[in-house]
Amino acid sequence: MSDVCALVLAAGEGRRFDPTGDAWKLAAPLADGRPVLRAACEALVGIADEIVVVCGSRCELAEAILAGLPVRLVACPDAGLGMGASLRHGVSETRPRLGWLVALGDMPFVSPGTHAAVRARLLAGAAIARPVFEGRPGHPVAFSADQRPALLAIGDESGAARLLRDRADLLETVPCEDPGCVADVDRPSDIPAALPSASPPRAG
Repeated sequence: MSDVCALVLAAGEGRRFDPTGDAWKLAAPLADGRPVLRAACEALVGIADEIVVVCGSRCELAEAILAGLPVRLVACPDAGLGMGASLRHGVSETRPRLGWLVALGDMPFVSPGTHAAVRARLLAGAAIARPVFEGRPGHPVAFSADQRPALLAIGDESGAARLLRDRADLLETVPCEDPGCVADVDRPSDIPAALPSASPPRAG
């Protein structure tokens, strides 16, 4: 049993990135050549005791992208129902002693320091914690182990959004200076042409 498990949600098809479905956004190369998903997972190495990647129909491709990294892939049979289904599946497949860091596979710009800061808040006893950059909530989101029943009861589509609203009194914010914690990859234009001179894009 690990103390802290990172759940990396990577089951979406990313149709805004390529409406045809041919190109998977998590396989798209960043300016440094790393695929989006690999960069997102590498930032968690050495911070989470266990890294579990929840994938959908692209599990074989995800496995190839993550070759050599200390991660475990689990296939979610209901991934098409939405992010909530993927999160529930990941929680059901893991039993960390202290809790989870829920990260997104399409957020490759989150710094290891941000992951570490949120993990530290979880270790200090927070029930729920997440980073905040310039007033904007980001990822990863930490949930303590006693939030397991609530996580297993979330809806299919909205992920943990409703749970975060319903339990706002338990949420501890972690101020950070990391724009990557609010930046995702939805479209090809969200990948900077060069690093590190280009800043990560804003989410949305």
